[in-house]
Order: sequence, then structure tokens, then C-alpha cells
Amino acid sequence: MTSSKWAFVPFAKATHVERLDSHTYKVNLNDAFCIGAVPNGGYTTSCMLAAARVHLLSRSQPDALIAHFEFMHRTSTGPAIVVVEDVKLSRKMSTLHLSLWQDGLLPHAPWITPSVSCRSVLAYTTHSDLRTFTGVSLPTGYFSTPAAALPPIPDFEVLKSKDADDKWERAKVPKSSYSVVRSLHNWCFYTPRQGPLTPGVLDMWIRSAGGERITQGALPYLADSFPFNLHSFLASPEMRALLELPKDSEEEARTKGARAELSQKRAGLWFPTVVMNLEAKKTLPEEGVEWLNVRVTSKQIRDGRFDIEVMVRDLEGEMVMLSNQVAMIVEFGRNTAKRSPSAKAVL
Repeated sequence: MTSSKWAFVPFAKATHVERLDSHTYKVNLNDAFCIGAVPNGGYTTSCMLAAARVHLLSRSQPDALIAHFEFMHRTSTGPAIVVVEDVKLSRKMSTLHLSLWQDGLLPHAPWITPSVSCRSVLAYTTHSDLRTFTGVSLPTGYFSTPAAALPPIPDFEVLKSKDADDKWERAKVPKSSYSVVRSLHNWCFYTPRQGPLTPGVLDMWIRSAGGERITQGALPYLADSFPFNLHSFLASPEMRALLELPKDSEEEARTKGARAELSQKRAGLWFPTVVMNLEAKKTLPEEGVEWLNVRVTSKQIRDGRFDIEVMVRDLEGEMVMLSNQVAMIVEFGRNTAKRSPSAKAVL
């Protein structure tokens, strides 16, 4: 059951890459993937990795095995240039340095204006063909721990038709923030109805809101997409008790002011990614999959910054991708503040 006043933009279209020369590529950051005025960081990395994939087509190394991204400046919607540097090219694996540029773009080489253009994102990425990997495989002790267990698999058809079953429900965005978090409307997040299955852990099932199948290229975007109430799952049990609506009417009245204040504060916050690390564990089928399981944890939220660990698994419980991030917690006004004046991009 999907309701949105915006037209759904196919992911392949939103990450389309145009080759400009041997090491320069053009992408267009789409506003359908924004939080406020800024494109989602995972979506931006998907666009950069799409450029890297095109760059390595002749080497048959389509998969990003590992990637490290540094977000230097806010990105914005519109054209961007991805410059590729070949750090190491080899038969099995190749390492690239990627940089994404905006502002002051040119319709011809050198494509950017050095004194004006902004280098917003930097990355080191290692690529290969994961389908050709062979070698030693050894089960680890982790898979004997409770943390490795896949949460209960829901009736997916019921979730699609009713947005909920007896254990899972679709996460909602408050009306006051609905138009601001455009990127979140691209996903359907299904979270536990009774709260975290494990304290401080968000377990969820996720699918594309537009009905698209999730492909390997969309995984970085998925790994950086979270329901609006992520904080309530990562919080300690004591803090979550304050965030939740009390069942007792007297307790509800007593804590109403504090809960309203917390809700208002959340709506006024933005969580920009500073650093993102990705590791692909396996490849999805070429045609993609409809559902994936995602587990999100955070060790500490302190002084306006926090860590995020993300594990993406398929329906068999096999790891598909791991992600580690560092993000900031800042006032939302920094998201929409006017960017420094620069030459108009003409690509």
C-alpha cells in the first residue's frame, strides 16, 4: 500500500551515467532522493559507484568489493562530475580514486572550473567480479550467537496489502516532516510493532515503494536509508520509555510535554553522513530482489555525532552488505542554508 504525491523515479534513471572522456563522467543528482535540499549520501555514493562500474566495463569488474567515502561538502541536486583516477588496475581487483564535483561545471574539458567548482565527495574503491571469487570459506563463531539470527520472516503479501501484520508495521513519517524527507518515500520500512527485538537495535524488512526490485547498485543507497524514528530504536530502554506513548492515561498526561518537546526537536534535526564504509559480501541476482532484511546498531550517540553499523541480509539470512558510518546531528537549517555563490553549471 503506497501513498505519495510524488512520481516515483526509477533508480536506474536516477543513477544514469554519461561518459565525457576516458576518466570523467557525468551524473545528475535527482531531487527525489533528497533529505531537505541535500541528496541522500548513500544515493550519491551509488551514483559515484555507477560511474566506476562504467569505467571498468572493459575489465569485467562490475562489483564494488569495498569502498570508503568522505563527504567534504554538502551536495545539491543537478549535474555533477565524477573524476576517476586509476590507482591500481589488475586482473583480479582494481582500486580507484573517485571525486565528485559540483558548481562551475563546463560543457567541455576540463569539465570543471578549478577556482569555482567544489569537490564534495572523495572515495577510494576496490572493484572485482564477485561471481568469480573462489577460496577458503570457514563458518565463524558469530553465526552461533543470537545476533546472527534472522528475525521472524513476515507474510510479505500481507505487509504489501495492509502495511502491517501481527509482528511488523510500516514506519510512518510525521505530517510535519512529510515534504522534507523526500528520500524516505522511496522505501517501505517495516519495523517491529512492539519495539526493538533487542535493546538498541533496529531490525527491519525493506522494499522499494515503487515496486522496483533492489539491485546491487542500489545497496549503498539502501544502507544509508532509515525510518524517521530510527532514534527511538537506537535509544536506551530508559530513553525509549520516554519516547513511547504510555499506556496509562495518567502517565501519558504527565509526560506529554516532554514527549512533544522530543518530537519537535527530532523534526528540527538533520543527520548528515561524514564518512561511509561499504563492504559487499555477496552479489544479488541480476534481476534484483524484492525484499531485504536490515539490522542497524549504534554504539554511542554523543556530542552531536554517532556511529551507525548496518548489516544487510537476504531472505536466507546470508550477508549481502556491511556498512559503517559516522554521522553528525545538526540543526536542519544547515541543510537548507544558501550555498556559496558560484558559476552556474551548464552541463
